[in-house]
Amino acid sequence: MSDDIKSLDDFLNQSVEKQSTEEKEEPSTTVKIEDEFAKLLNDFINQSKETAVPQNEEAKEETLDSFLSEAGSGLDSFITTNNTPQQAKTNTPGTTSQPMQNKVENTAPQETINNLSDLQNITVVKQQVVPEEKSKLKDEEKELARAVTNFRDGITALAEKKNLKTPDTDYTEDLLYPNYKPSIGKKIAQYLLDCWDILNKYDPENMKRLSKDAGDEEYLTFAESLNDTDMQLAIISYVEILINLEICEVSYEQKKEIVQKNRIKKELYDEYMELQERRTLFIKKLKEKNFPINAEKLIGNYFKAAQKDTEGAYKALTKNPAMFSPIEFDKIRPKFFGLIKVTPEDGIKANQKIGEFIKKLKV
Repeated sequence: MSDDIKSLDDFLNQSVEKQSTEEKEEPSTTVKIEDEFAKLLNDFINQSKETAVPQNEEAKEETLDSFLSEAGSGLDSFITTNNTPQQAKTNTPGTTSQPMQNKVENTAPQETINNLSDLQNITVVKQQVVPEEKSKLKDEEKELARAVTNFRDGITALAEKKNLKTPDTDYTEDLLYPNYKPSIGKKIAQYLLDCWDILNKYDPENMKRLSKDAGDEEYLTFAESLNDTDMQLAIISYVEILINLEICEVSYEQKKEIVQKNRIKKELYDEYMELQERRTLFIKKLKEKNFPINAEKLIGNYFKAAQKDTEGAYKALTKNPAMFSPIEFDKIRPKFFGLIKVTPEDGIKANQKIGEFIKKLKV
């Protein structure tokens, strides 16, 4: 692009003039690029009809995407350009500023602008759709948190009426996640105790009607007799907190018991798997030495006996392994190429040899 062209309008005007000079055709009506683009954009949004594809394979498909690609711009940049007021370009070294000439008027139909605005609105709406986040608390904890919130609201309202200071607490709803814990219950109980002083100061005459050992029914009956809605909310929420605290405590103990059972099961399973590994390793080592004994039976019977008496079973295994599985004489090799037959002494020696091997074996 030459240096004397300082805007998109100059470029468009010169391109139109150059094209008319090269073709040397009769003068025709000036083509306004905004009208053409507005027509294509309006057709694209309303989808009134499909764009026709030229029969010539060398011709490019005239669609909105190809048009924008050839113009060196996209839909987003077009929206930004047409919605942003036109400003004077900053001069760079070696160039001079010249006034804009032959400004092309923006004659896009109002209908097209409305469609473009609708398209922007649809895009904004789609970006603002966010799935609603659900509470992470379980049902028991959720009910307890709701009751504490209602109680706090009632107490705060009563304190403001009498200019009383509300007690501080480090309890927050987040502490109930992922599970209720007795330590959190203690914080809530202490908060209830601290707030009870506000109830006594707010309406001492009515509070005297409550007995020291009042139960849930008495509290609810007392709340129904009150005319102050904030005090009613505080008393009813107080009862709800006590009920939900008990529910959460029971649920916590049940979960704790389940966790303990699962821990015991895991420990037993780990111990069983460890014994199986040791058993397999014992059998493997014995078979590698080709001892005249049934290795599976020997180790299997030893582990059964070890469940009742570990120390005694191990002593028997190292001193007299034949106690768990008899020596197989047919597996003892005869001496001097079979000339000397196997005797009971050979079995005793094999038994001692197996015991010594197991004693030195580290498994």
